[in-house]
Amino acid sequence: MNRGQRLLPAFGALAAVQMIVVSTWDGLTRPGYDETRNWISQLSLGPNGWYGTVNLATCGLWLILGAAGLHRRAAGRAVALILWCGLCFVALAVVRTDAGLGFPPGVPEEHTVRGLIHKLIALTLGLAGIAAVAGVGPRRAARVVAAVMAVSFVAASVLVLLDDAEVLPGNPSGVLERLALFAGLGWIGLAGGRQAAGTGVPAAHCAGGDVSS
Repeated sequence: MNRGQRLLPAFGALAAVQMIVVSTWDGLTRPGYDETRNWISQLSLGPNGWYGTVNLATCGLWLILGAAGLHRRAAGRAVALILWCGLCFVALAVVRTDAGLGFPPGVPEEHTVRGLIHKLIALTLGLAGIAAVAGVGPRRAARVVAAVMAVSFVAASVLVLLDDAEVLPGNPSGVLERLALFAGLGWIGLAGGRQAAGTGVPAAHCAGGDVSS
């Protein structure tokens, strides 16, 4: 295995760092955007929305490369799920979300077929991400992170529906979405980074090679 192949898993860490830093900075500097309420994919809307689009697409690409680097070094199911997550990020960048939850400012709320497709892609991303994290790294810790992701993702999904229906407007669904996403990417990035660094810690629960601590 050449040096380039050995370093490929580190792209998972790059995806995590980029998503956390870029989406946070973009959200804090975008007029009218509320990071506690609005979701990350909404940064693809409005002026400078291309920042959010490029962020989603490139993070997806980094995850795809990271999954390629984990091939034959991690459980096949976990690798496939990480690859799927990467493809979902790219799809979310291509299929733009609807305007809503007060963003962009002054733009009427939308309910389009495109937006529905975007939501379905986001749902598959969330489920695949939880499953991927549960199969990556030390089993006990992975299950804890996956559980935090699951609770946060379900709560965020329910709250955003209540916000959209104006039953509980302005609720902090954006915070919970970020908690789920950042935890998942961070865990996958940590596993990929340790593989690239050659620490000897398994990146996933391989057959016959369970790590329980």
